[in-house]
Amino acid sequence: MNNEVAAQQSTVGIKRCTSCGADVSQLKRWKDTEGRYYCDSCWTKKNNPPAMPMHVRLLNKVICPHCWHVFIPEEILWIAEHPDLIGDSILGPEQNARFLPTRFTVQGKAIDSRNVVCHRMACPRCHLFIAREVIESPLLFVSMIGGPASGKSNFLAAMTWQLRQLLPQKFFLQWSDVDALTNRLVNSNEEQLFLTGDPDGLTYIAKTQEQGDIYDILNIGGQSTALTRPFLFAIKPTLSHPRAARSAEISRLLCLYDNAGESYLPGADTPARPYTQHLGKAQLVLFLLDPTQDPRMRQRCQGISTDPQLTALGRIYRQEILLQEAGMRIRRYSGLTPNARYERPFIVAVSKSDIWGKLIDEDIQTDPYLPGKSDGRYVVDVARIERVSNKIRQMLMSVTPEIVASAESISTHVLFVPISSLGRAPESHPALPNVLAIRPRDITPHWVTVPILYSLVKWTTGLVAVATPQRN
Repeated sequence: MNNEVAAQQSTVGIKRCTSCGADVSQLKRWKDTEGRYYCDSCWTKKNNPPAMPMHVRLLNKVICPHCWHVFIPEEILWIAEHPDLIGDSILGPEQNARFLPTRFTVQGKAIDSRNVVCHRMACPRCHLFIAREVIESPLLFVSMIGGPASGKSNFLAAMTWQLRQLLPQKFFLQWSDVDALTNRLVNSNEEQLFLTGDPDGLTYIAKTQEQGDIYDILNIGGQSTALTRPFLFAIKPTLSHPRAARSAEISRLLCLYDNAGESYLPGADTPARPYTQHLGKAQLVLFLLDPTQDPRMRQRCQGISTDPQLTALGRIYRQEILLQEAGMRIRRYSGLTPNARYERPFIVAVSKSDIWGKLIDEDIQTDPYLPGKSDGRYVVDVARIERVSNKIRQMLMSVTPEIVASAESISTHVLFVPISSLGRAPESHPALPNVLAIRPRDITPHWVTVPILYSLVKWTTGLVAVATPQRN
């Protein structure tokens, strides 16, 4: 055998780094989309990783915000990005394929079977998109309940819009969308009320439908299933927050569910349409009570308000029945016995307080937040909120006692909060019969942020501070 042939055979199987020429056959190595090898050092230089540390704190257990499947981070699927990798067994033939990766970039991104770097992840059960933040920060589940025409859409839009302004200014917290696409409906409703081009033009939010943008249709176990699409918001300390250094530890993701009011009517929840099963996971339930739907409350308010909602014709939904139905579903999905009360907070947001507010002797227009004395943050006046809650409870007991009894049969922690999403009476739309609208310049929400701020004070640590009770 001549020397040239021996030299060729001795190099068979050797894998060399394209950049430095080192033999990486027995070393940690990387391969690009064109089949070229790199040693670990040259690959790191080539891809210019970010200056942030590569160690990322992951949760031990992840809960899917869509189907509530519990899994470990290693089981999460990735969404293929090559255009030929189309078709999913659960979401259908037009969706990008989901896969469990075996190859990753140095930044931790999965590489699909066509050597394309992927950026999005999915639940291993329902295959729906999961934002990266979900596997890093704990979820705070919030369920909104309310009957048809109770004003949930107005409340949700006013609450999220006000939180975006209030939290950075007064509490040194950032309230942001985890994914703008997932939150597009609530963002659209915010724009409809607060960011229209004409502040003097009449505007309104269309009724939430039982199908559409708030539901995902998929096939699990051979059965077509509709799941409620969550809204996801990140709550994180800004650099001015006194605990900014512990941001990764104290930050939370708020996962909020909103259904059409008809979804809470008796018989509306089925195995194929489990619209409200999120009630079993909710750490906070918000029930939007519309007192103007009750004829007794309308009569009580006739002398103190001329709001057209007091005389508007329309179907009246008995809200104590909605409460009782919600209570049954909470117990069913939480695994409680039929007569048990659950230990989580149940906040009754009593809407349209600009109509009935004079029935109680309290200031329910000025938000219950006070300037702090030490670090510049505002604090939540919990004592005032709970005092107002007691006054509202007394008022409701005198007019609609079955509402109070139904709410208190559900939870051991019931709070009544006055809410005015618009801050004043709407007016009839001249071009749309039976539609009440408002001019954006007239919108002044009252207390719409209180349910979330009160909950952060009572059931999270370090994000929001409470006002120290004054001594007499």
